[in-house]
Amino acid sequence: MIWLLVLLSLAMGAASAVQGATNGTLAGRIGLSSALLVNATVVFAGALVAWLGTRRGLASEPASPWFLYAGGLYGLFIIAGAAWAFPRLGAGPTTALMVAAQLVAALVLDHFGLPAGKLPVTPARLLGAVFLLVGALLVLWPRLRAEG
Repeated sequence: MIWLLVLLSLAMGAASAVQGATNGTLAGRIGLSSALLVNATVVFAGALVAWLGTRRGLASEPASPWFLYAGGLYGLFIIAGAAWAFPRLGAGPTTALMVAAQLVAALVLDHFGLPAGKLPVTPARLLGAVFLLVGALLVLWPRLRAEG
């Protein structure tokens, strides 16, 4: 099971990079707001099919806190931000920075046990995050040198 989850995570990472590249190209051709509308429509259609397939209502007991419904806002921010950043910063640097920020945020969530059990930040996990951040800066290095 763990290997299936590893493969799924790798596939999601690849899809994220390809999504940013395609959304950025689409936004360059039809405009950012139109590209967001296309993406939101596709996501809505897929979510509607999944929801209809499970026939589960929107409300569940116990009532969920309001902030648990903010995922769509994060998704909108990610899609819009990637569509804007990928053509300007490049696919590699944008993806590297996104992944580094994801890891740091994930370590904080794990440390405090959100959404599952606590997984403390250990020196080894922190070192992994530092390596990833350094790697992201190295991928961005040509752009940083050009700006400086």
